[in-house]
Amino acid sequence: MNETTRFNVSYCSDPLFKLRVLKQATVEKCDICLLNENNPLRYGEFVEKVYKTQRKIRAHYFCLLSGTNIPQNGSTPAGIVGFKISDVLSSYAEYREKQCYYCRHPSAPVECAQAGCGRRYHYICGYSNSCVTQFAGEFRSYCDQHLPEGCRVPVTTKGRRCSICFEDLPQVTEPDYNPVSIVRTHCDSECPPGLLHRECVQRFAYTSGYNFKCPLCWNKAFRVHAAEVGIFIPQRESAWEREPGAFKDLHKRKCTAVDCKVGNGRNAANQLVGCKVCGGQLMHRQCCGVSDADDYLCSGCRDESFVRLV
Repeated sequence: MNETTRFNVSYCSDPLFKLRVLKQATVEKCDICLLNENNPLRYGEFVEKVYKTQRKIRAHYFCLLSGTNIPQNGSTPAGIVGFKISDVLSSYAEYREKQCYYCRHPSAPVECAQAGCGRRYHYICGYSNSCVTQFAGEFRSYCDQHLPEGCRVPVTTKGRRCSICFEDLPQVTEPDYNPVSIVRTHCDSECPPGLLHRECVQRFAYTSGYNFKCPLCWNKAFRVHAAEVGIFIPQRESAWEREPGAFKDLHKRKCTAVDCKVGNGRNAANQLVGCKVCGGQLMHRQCCGVSDADDYLCSGCRDESFVRLV
């Protein structure tokens, strides 16, 4: 995955949150974990918030969500996506001197939720060492020794490819193999048992929002499983629904083709078809070149990375 593709995701960049999102590699450190890795598909967007006129606080969004002692008491636009600045600052005392079990460096905000474990770690280190944070319910985190049952099932990747990007999956013998970074699909008896890169699923979730569903069988129940194995699903409209004027053509019932071949008379409106993914960019069958309405994909959805799934 190239540098541009990695940063081409959007959640915290919503103007509602009034944050600056760092869109490239940086030497600046997260004020929670004190690490500077920047990969929004793995660690959430790296955000910067100015407060008290000149002071700044920076954080990986997933460090905020997974931090055991960081409460989320604010409303959505307050502080950093609902995390009050005062709460974040006061939380430092709870973990600043706690050592990460994996890298042995300080400021480990995540604690394994298994009773009696007590292991602390950075979210970034946890990602690389088969730990998982469940982005649902109480947002509990588990170290590699106490993974939930659904994450402990062995994954056989030999000869398998990701069902989203169609690239090879890492083999058990490879140094970068990590079973938690591979997401399974098998929603019901009719859903193919697929394997997906966790980063591919996370990108799909960023794009889909409320409409996130299994990329193989389109079952919305998949969102429960995905959240439990570490996928953050934004509670917002899909990317195609947030485009300026996304639904304008639906109300006007006019063909959106640049060179319409039919015209927009009353009878012609009955020949209009909408994109099979988002329902937008209405066109006459003749203008979009399809005989079956279920074959039409608009230009916006055709450009999305998951278009090969439909």
